[in-house]
Amino acid sequence: MLKKDIPVIKVRWFTSILAAILLVSGIVALIVNGGFNLGVDFESGLSQRIQFAPTGLNVAYSGSNDATLSISGSALVLEIRGGEGVSTTTFDSAAYPTAADLATGLAKIAKISATAVDGTLKTSDLLSGYGFPATLSTTPTSLNFKASGTKTIDTVRAALSSVGNVKVQTIGASENQTFQVRLGIKDGDTQSSMENAVTAALDAYFGKGSAVILQSDYIGAKFSASLVSSSILAIVVAMALILVYVWIRFRFAFAVSSLIALMHDVLMMLGAIAIFRFEFSGTTIAALLTIIGYSLNNTIVIFDRVRENIGLHKGEPLATQVDRSVTQSLTRTIMSGVTTLAAIAPLAIFASGDIKMFAINMLFGIVFGTYSSNFLAPSFLYWISKAQKKDNAVEKAPAKV
Repeated sequence: MLKKDIPVIKVRWFTSILAAILLVSGIVALIVNGGFNLGVDFESGLSQRIQFAPTGLNVAYSGSNDATLSISGSALVLEIRGGEGVSTTTFDSAAYPTAADLATGLAKIAKISATAVDGTLKTSDLLSGYGFPATLSTTPTSLNFKASGTKTIDTVRAALSSVGNVKVQTIGASENQTFQVRLGIKDGDTQSSMENAVTAALDAYFGKGSAVILQSDYIGAKFSASLVSSSILAIVVAMALILVYVWIRFRFAFAVSSLIALMHDVLMMLGAIAIFRFEFSGTTIAALLTIIGYSLNNTIVIFDRVRENIGLHKGEPLATQVDRSVTQSLTRTIMSGVTTLAAIAPLAIFASGDIKMFAINMLFGIVFGTYSSNFLAPSFLYWISKAQKKDNAVEKAPAKV
């Protein structure tokens, strides 16, 4: 326990101005960047994750049975289904270390033809993308392999310039040659037509089969608009219920103060998302609602201590009681923040995709939530309570004759 109370009320103007500066920075970033970096959830269109990888070999099947190729780890698996049962052959990287070795091994299977395009590529670098497991036919199926390249956002954007207004982002390290491509819907577009247009443009610019589609998502305009309205409604309803809950449990000044603090947390997270150009998706909404609950819990603990101290130390100034309450809750606040950060940080560092973005948003939210519950909410409680007392004093004052 600290020997002296934290001077929350004394520094209230400084903490409020700091919050205002950060909020303005987020607004400026939002304007400069032309809005949020909307994910495919909120921006109707096609979103694809592509990786540039050279073709190592082509495989075809001329039989009448069903033949499929799949990739399991660093091994290629051929499965042929027919009336006599299922035949499975595994070509692992130890026995078939290169694409040339794979072509030789596959050619030994009846009615399978395999041609090495670049026999030096390693089997351990086989890439499984969108469309795998692949069904074999007389039309050759290309197998791609990871390899370092020199593709950049500018070259990918130039390759796709013919298909319309395309947004391109790099995913992971540049040597992975992985990109996120987003394409807006035009009149008459369908998911199939848009996917074919992207593939054709990449093949024409970089060569046929040079890019592998790792993931493809399509969101229609109606679904996108519905998701936006539902997300806004979810946040508004959560705020309204919180206002009612705190009002019933405490009193009006506490409810308004907690609501202002929560609005601060939401706006600050949105500002951070705008500044760092994080993708705004359904995962972002989940993080916002989670942080609202986390921050509210911290605020309620402090407000509960304020109410307790008001009863125990009647006659003391409200500023002293607020400072004491925040200081008394400090140990609990630190432990909650540290343990939550310890759980979230590994996900932000080692996870990928939506889980990683959720964890990163949560890291920012925990910092903002802790700041608001310990400094902003108590400060606004002090201001509102003082204003209410002043209004009550004016109402009770005798009228001048």
